[in-house]
Amino acid sequence: MTNSQSNPVRNLVVGPALFALMHVIPAESLDPAARSAFGLLLWMAWWWITQPVHLAVTGFLPLVIAAVFQVVPVRSLLPAYASLLVILLLGANILATVWTRWGLDRRIALTSLLTLGANRNHQIVAWFCIAMALSTILPNTVVAAAMMPIVVAMLAFIGITDLGSSRFGTALGLAVAWGTSVGGAATPLGGAPNLLTVGFLEESVTGGEFLFWTWVTRLLPLTLTVMAVALIFIRSAFRPEAADGAVGRSYFADELGKLGRMSVPERWGLVLFGTAIVLAFTRELYALWLPEFHPAFGFLTFGLLAFVIRYNGEPLLRWEYAQKHMIWGLLYLFAGGAALGSILSDTGAATWMATRLAPAASGGGFGAVVVFSLLTVVLTQTTSNTAAIAVTVPITITTFQSLGMNPVPFVYIVAVAGNCGFMLPSSSGGTAIAAGYGVNVKTMFGKGLILTGLLWLAVMIVGYLLATYWPGFGAA
Repeated sequence: MTNSQSNPVRNLVVGPALFALMHVIPAESLDPAARSAFGLLLWMAWWWITQPVHLAVTGFLPLVIAAVFQVVPVRSLLPAYASLLVILLLGANILATVWTRWGLDRRIALTSLLTLGANRNHQIVAWFCIAMALSTILPNTVVAAAMMPIVVAMLAFIGITDLGSSRFGTALGLAVAWGTSVGGAATPLGGAPNLLTVGFLEESVTGGEFLFWTWVTRLLPLTLTVMAVALIFIRSAFRPEAADGAVGRSYFADELGKLGRMSVPERWGLVLFGTAIVLAFTRELYALWLPEFHPAFGFLTFGLLAFVIRYNGEPLLRWEYAQKHMIWGLLYLFAGGAALGSILSDTGAATWMATRLAPAASGGGFGAVVVFSLLTVVLTQTTSNTAAIAVTVPITITTFQSLGMNPVPFVYIVAVAGNCGFMLPSSSGGTAIAAGYGVNVKTMFGKGLILTGLLWLAVMIVGYLLATYWPGFGAA
């Protein structure tokens, strides 16, 4: 047990004390609602890191604070607890439980171990790269929701059932979470923050369609830099227990052979999950005919089918079994992070922070790159990557247009910085899902802080060089 978790009473008290402190510190321009928002941020961050209560319990704090202190209408937060992404996680959780019910998770775990080998450092790098590659074309939450059940199954097979108490379990979970964030910057399809940025550019800069190909080509040097720095960090930052496994590929092959041929229920489990993933990948192909069929409803649809489809008279999944084996806290943790972001945005707390820093960038040049990239990185850790972009991109465009300068290079830099959410469950969908599956949040915060600093420096330096010496970087 870590020192930070060894005194739960102290940690319980510190959270609300931080909330109270925000109401008494001098800041005349900060209204009570914004003070409550910043106080809630500190309270939730402290409880997430020290864990005096379950992570999911902390996820309900926004509702209580909104109801008691009236910082925002409580009804405005309720959608966060039944959002499309929460539905997606619910569906994916049901489908992963089908795997557990019929042993498909064990088969997938053995196949993964046989493919990647027993070297744990290699596995960390491999899962990071897979997550990063998939997130270039899919939202990070979708990728993390699809990959984490496979990772958890593999870890369970080698005896790691508590990710938070295992360095390797936490490292593997963070490799997936951080890989989805890093890869998301490469294309507009990488997530909501990128599409939001495209919308702002079309509305305030181009006046017409912003081509996805323009994003890919202009941001390629910057995104490749971010990927390279993150990969180097992942390879060196973790020292998992037993760097090399005690058994080799022959053992995994023997164990896989003992399972025999895949059973019919296993095949159903694989088909249901695989079909949901394919539908998420190919959304654009059927969006015209089924405009409301978001990937979330694909996962939910096939999850519900698991309760209907029968084999030898028995359903693939019974509710009693699902209720006991699903990771319910994952849903509430994710929803709490989204609600926190809404409060910071709706109370004007995020904008207050942004407007205090924006004047420092009024001269343009390197100073502007420093201020806007730092502002975005800070907001991304504390609100969410989507909320951070919603605040910083309009301010960036307005600031530089008022100065008669081209805002596009600075928007590109801010967009990449907005995908660097690593430190808290509220920072991105990937980190929320990893925390929900039990990774050590203290490790997420500590190592995420270092990775955030490194990537901020990389984005700041390379972004400034591109904006200064490559005219094409300012094209939209």
